[in-house]
Amino acid sequence: MSHWITVRDFPLNQDLSELAQFIQRCGLPLRISEENNRQLLSTPDPRLGELLTPLLDRWCAGELNLADVRVEPVVDSATATDEDDSKDSAGAETANSGTSAGDAAGHEPVLETASPLPSWPWRKTPLSLALIALCFLGWLLVRENLVQLLAIYPQRGGDFTPANSTLAWHLTHGEYWRLWTPAILHFSFPHALFNAMGVWILGRPLEARAGTWMFAILVLAAAPVSNLAQYFWSPGILFGGMSGVVYALAGAVFVVQRWQPQWRDVPAGIVALMVGWLLVCATGLVTYIFDVGVANAAHLGGFAGGLLLAALYCLAGGAKNFAVNTTPENKAAS
Repeated sequence: MSHWITVRDFPLNQDLSELAQFIQRCGLPLRISEENNRQLLSTPDPRLGELLTPLLDRWCAGELNLADVRVEPVVDSATATDEDDSKDSAGAETANSGTSAGDAAGHEPVLETASPLPSWPWRKTPLSLALIALCFLGWLLVRENLVQLLAIYPQRGGDFTPANSTLAWHLTHGEYWRLWTPAILHFSFPHALFNAMGVWILGRPLEARAGTWMFAILVLAAAPVSNLAQYFWSPGILFGGMSGVVYALAGAVFVVQRWQPQWRDVPAGIVALMVGWLLVCATGLVTYIFDVGVANAAHLGGFAGGLLLAALYCLAGGAKNFAVNTTPENKAAS
């Protein structure tokens, strides 16, 4: 009789239907049982338990769907000797006690995911998806010349003072939404596309880990900070775009990865690349070559705001939500 080893335990109220479907679809020698008010996932093969541990960590953290994972047997022809044949024979009991984890010969399975980026469930990142939609909506509004109610009017001539600025005029007339809405406007499709990609790569991992409410605080604080930085830097220029918010996300990722060095939901080098692009744009080289305006102050203001807010969040203990072994039940208890 096989000795079943516990791979992981789950609370009784956790829905394991997706895990059960994964086990059945892939034919893994695993079983789910209840014991001492816990749900236990067990296997007779300790090697399979080692393979599944990192996969289950990511699934419990909401980083991937088990439907995207496939199991493939790997046969090493260089080591297919008589010794291997004897090991296969010894493993026949495991194959007979459940459905085979590899092929009929009992080869060790390899677990592969469909994408190198975490596959977050849609329900965990609703605000990020809304921001992506707003990028393209803002581009359509600009195309239809419907920016009057969203932009901060540029300053036209005369000595600029905050009290006599167009921004002051907006605020005295109760148009406070203009502190945020320039982030929606996008003056070209590539502009909207690149900002949408930035939110997808940086925003979804942050929202999924920190939660939508904390992510909303970051976005709602970063938008006016970056917009005001750009307006006071160049009050005579019409500006728009979510780049300042995206740079705030980059600043937040930078800080969180200092607190949790093993957190790599965001690909390595993304933040360094964005900071390098910020510095190149600040030299004026991009504007000179491509004849396009770049909201450098919005980028810098957003990045600084993201650094500050993320530092406060981590100092308050939020960094624990980005630990690689964090599970939904751990986060609910915090």
